[in-house]
Amino acid sequence: MSYQQHYMPRFEKDIKRYANLRDRIYKQVKRIYDAPYFNTEYLGHPPGALNLKGCRSAHVGMNFRILFVICEECRNEPECEYCFCEGLADQTVVFLTVGPHDKAYSMQ
Repeated sequence: MSYQQHYMPRFEKDIKRYANLRDRIYKQVKRIYDAPYFNTEYLGHPPGALNLKGCRSAHVGMNFRILFVICEECRNEPECEYCFCEGLADQTVVFLTVGPHDKAYSMQ
């Protein structure tokens, strides 16, 4: 089942920033919205770190990550701080950011 995709402004800005990886990023984006639960990592809230509960991540390269939420999943997670799904269908993937591991997970 294919999901709809929605891109946050930060994600679109990051795509421009990492233009040299654009093709690899879009290839992974397509894999994600085709099967968002396959080969992706569910994130939590480790002590002292940003609360990413409800978010998921996928590898683009060795040190690059895509952070996203699946609307049907984050709506069921009361602690999800990055649920931007209002007005979107449950079968929607919202892409939040892409970048090197530390930048992506700190949402910078």
